[in-house]
Amino acid sequence: KWLSPVQRGASPRPIDDPKYFDEDGEYAWVRIADVSASDGVLRETTQKLSVLGSSLSVKIAPGELFVSIAGTVGKPCISEIKACIHDGFVYFPRLKINPKLLYRIFESETCYGGLGKWGTQLNLNTDTIGSIRVALPPQKELSLVLSFLDRETAKIDALIAEQQRLIELLKEKRQAVISHAITTGLNPDVPMKDSGVEWLGEVPEHWEVKRLKEVCEIFPSNVDKKTYENEMPVLLCNYTDVYYNEKITSQIDFMVATASAEQVKKFTLREGDTIITKDSETADDIAIAAYVPQDLPNVICGYHLSMIRPREATCGAFIKRLFDSIYVKSCCAVYANGLTRVGLGQYALDNLEMPFPPKSEQQTIAAFLDRETAKIDALIAEQQRLIELLKEKQQSVISHAVTKGLNPNAPMKDSGIEWLGEVPEHWEVRKLNSFSNKITNGYVGPTRDILVEDGVPYAQATH
Repeated sequence: KWLSPVQRGASPRPIDDPKYFDEDGEYAWVRIADVSASDGVLRETTQKLSVLGSSLSVKIAPGELFVSIAGTVGKPCISEIKACIHDGFVYFPRLKINPKLLYRIFESETCYGGLGKWGTQLNLNTDTIGSIRVALPPQKELSLVLSFLDRETAKIDALIAEQQRLIELLKEKRQAVISHAITTGLNPDVPMKDSGVEWLGEVPEHWEVKRLKEVCEIFPSNVDKKTYENEMPVLLCNYTDVYYNEKITSQIDFMVATASAEQVKKFTLREGDTIITKDSETADDIAIAAYVPQDLPNVICGYHLSMIRPREATCGAFIKRLFDSIYVKSCCAVYANGLTRVGLGQYALDNLEMPFPPKSEQQTIAAFLDRETAKIDALIAEQQRLIELLKEKQQSVISHAVTKGLNPNAPMKDSGIEWLGEVPEHWEVRKLNSFSNKITNGYVGPTRDILVEDGVPYAQATH
């Protein structure tokens, strides 16, 4: 076993250095994100290496197995293409057994017992992976086990895909219910008029189309995550709190930070506020909204967010639903500008044209949407739970097949390994590194810094 050096310099890093990359290059450059997004088979990546770049990395051939030890830790993948890996992965050169067996063993996750939690908290490196013991059936039986798993996992994958399609349909229905109510109201017989806004079309005759600044105060936050001795301690509502929550409540585990007295006065969250994301890496993530249903003393709106505070004649919950609608999302996506990072400027936000019924009707629509979206959300949660159960079943099927085989009447023996338990008497129990001449990390070239990919920092070992 050996480890490649973890250094930066003459390497494919930094990623924006063009000399290491070539869109027509022979070898794909594997990032942790490529593996995380794969179904366990690497068919393509977003980048390819130049001849120089590939010479500074570790090359793997089609059919080779590798496992992530950073980012989505412990995820196995088999490459279908020529590729290069860095030290966020380990691979198995000159492997003496079918790589699909190891793939199934890693996929079952049970082999990681005692090494931490699968996904992000596993303590994996070449030594820990190499020391994992696995049960090896005779070649003919191994072929039967792998064929069985291909069939059974394909059936479960099809059921999972069906549930995922249903979830997407439910999300589309949710979006349609919101957009219809927010632009046409709840009365199907109400007289309509031309809104005067091309994208908006017709609205109820008694509604008004107004610019957002006419009905709300809008101000972007300038409170960052840093802590200063001369400022007041606060709880910070940050980007992810808004992105992942429909409502901002005291149940959220807010970040501790500091703010000036002026910032505390201006950016403390109040009942009725809507907080939106004002910049992001893609336009799709612009103007994601979360509603504040009650005052939150000492909770401050953080950087990269804008606060929208309704005036007296406007219902805050209705404002939140406006930002959930297809119409407003489309407007914000068009008005957002930027190259590597897009943002929604103050002028564009101030001048968003939106349909507004009387306040009492706004409240009625908002309450209706709370009820209807809650029903759809419950159905989505039910389907997601079913998907989790199917995944658990799939792992159970894999784990049983790679540790017990397919013959329920086979004589068993104690493997001496906790996660394996009893195995068929005629199977061998061997350390994983005995199947491969060496287990090694991908090489990333010289560096003086800890590497970071997809927000995940990790270090490399040297010889």
